Amino acid sequence: MIKQLLKRREQIVSEIEKCEIEINNAPRGRLQIHRNGNTLRWRLVGDDRKRRNMSKNEITLAKKLARKRISFDYMKLLKKELYAIEFCLNHMPNDSDYIDLNEEKSLYASLLNIPTTKKTPWHLQEYERNKAHPEGLKHQSPSGNILRSKSECLIDMSLFYRGIPFRYESKLVIGTNKFFPDFTFYKEKTGEYKYWEHFGMMDDPQYRKKALAKIDQYIKAGLIPNEEVIFTFETSMTPISVNMIDKMIHSIEEWITL
Repeated sequence: MIKQLLKRREQIVSEIEKCEIEINNAPRGRLQIHRNGNTLRWRLVGDDRKRRNMSKNEITLAKKLARKRISFDYMKLLKKELYAIEFCLNHMPNDSDYIDLNEEKSLYASLLNIPTTKKTPWHLQEYERNKAHPEGLKHQSPSGNILRSKSECLIDMSLFYRGIPFRYESKLVIGTNKFFPDFTFYKEKTGEYKYWEHFGMMDDPQYRKKALAKIDQYIKAGLIPNEEVIFTFETSMTPISVNMIDKMIHSIEEWITL
């Protein structure tokens, strides 16, 4: 059920983006169509709400405005469906709910002869987190994590809704190097790890300098970019897109399940 909802959510997000492109590229104003006897009248309503009748010579403009109107109404329906899916996913039981159930079952195990699972999933076990700059943790995610940026929160939510186990800002030590990658993933079959660092202020010279230094540290520590550690970037003018996040998460999901 969850996988079906997540797949539909991906489709909706993609369709919404297409509608937004169609609307943004369309001419300004909106089209109204009125029937006058057996004929149809076109009326253009401007952004200033002024109206004027359109001639038949403006058929190209009328078609573009008609596509714009359809895209707008379709997008409204898509957003309504997306809201319903998000609501459903937010109220779905998560791993911690099932852990609580297992703990409750253990109370009655001897009476009912119920086998219990004592092992806590990797991503829900205690781990050492980044304690630096706690004031920067401002954005609450449905996963329970509090993150430092809206983009990190979007990534966190997407991972959580896709059901991919991960840790946020978990301590990583390689030789003399200590890191706190934004997101850490574990492949139980092979014991391998993968990391994701997102750099969200690359138009800031000071931030960019620190980001490049951190990337250099990862490489010197022996981690191969785009294989063992993923790097994503954004600026204030080019924020990370939902499609990019989904693409990265899809590659991580494939890696975990292989």
